[in-house]
Amino acid sequence: MQASGKNLFWCLIVLAILLQGCAVGNKYNLSDVRADLQVMSEKVKNVAVATSDQRKVVLSGECAPTYVGMQRAGFGNPWRVNTESGLPLADDLTKAVSESIAKKGYNSLPVYVKYSDDQSKILELLRERKAERALLFIIKKWESDTFMNIGLDYEIELTVYNAELVKLAIASIAGNKDLPGSFWDPPTAARREIPIAFKKVLETLLNDPKVLLVIQ
Repeated sequence: MQASGKNLFWCLIVLAILLQGCAVGNKYNLSDVRADLQVMSEKVKNVAVATSDQRKVVLSGECAPTYVGMQRAGFGNPWRVNTESGLPLADDLTKAVSESIAKKGYNSLPVYVKYSDDQSKILELLRERKAERALLFIIKKWESDTFMNIGLDYEIELTVYNAELVKLAIASIAGNKDLPGSFWDPPTAARREIPIAFKKVLETLLNDPKVLLVIQ
C-alpha cells in the first residue's frame, strides 16, 4: 500500500472512532423548544396539557420512554439517542407545549403521565385539573435516524377537550422526511435540526384552525 493510501486509511479509522465517540454522548434538547402560537388567551384562561407515549418500541419495552432516535457512527453502526433532559419524550412535549401556551397568556397546567397509563386514567387526571380546555397529545411515532443525512419518522395526534371532557377538536400530523445533515459533523447537525423539526410539528398541531377556534 502506498504512503498516500495508508494515510487515507488511517484517517478514515480515526474519523470513525471520533464519530463513534460523538454518537455515544449525543442527546437532543426538546424540552426547551417553544412553539409560536397564532392565538392569545381571551375567553379561555386555564389549559391542561398531557402527553401519552404510544410508540410501539416503548410499549413493547424495546426502548426506554426517553428514546428519540438513532445515531449511526463510523461504518453505520447504530447508537440510541435519548432526551437531553433525561425525562420521557412525552414529558418533554408536555413541558414544551405548556410553556409555549403560557407565553400567550394562558394559565398552563401540565399533567405528566406514564406511557403505561391508559386513556381513561389520563382523562381523569386532566379532569382533576378543572381546566376550561384540556390538550391531550398522543405520540404514535417519533424516531430520527442520523448517519450523515437525518431521517425523521413521526406521527402525533392532538385532541382538545372541554371541562366535561367532550371532544372539541382533533388535529394530527405524520411524515417521514429528510432533514439537513452534515458530512463532517452529523451529531451536531442532528442536535440542531431535530429540535427545529419538533418545533414545527408542535406549531402545525397547535395552529391548526380547528384547534385555534376552540382554545381562544
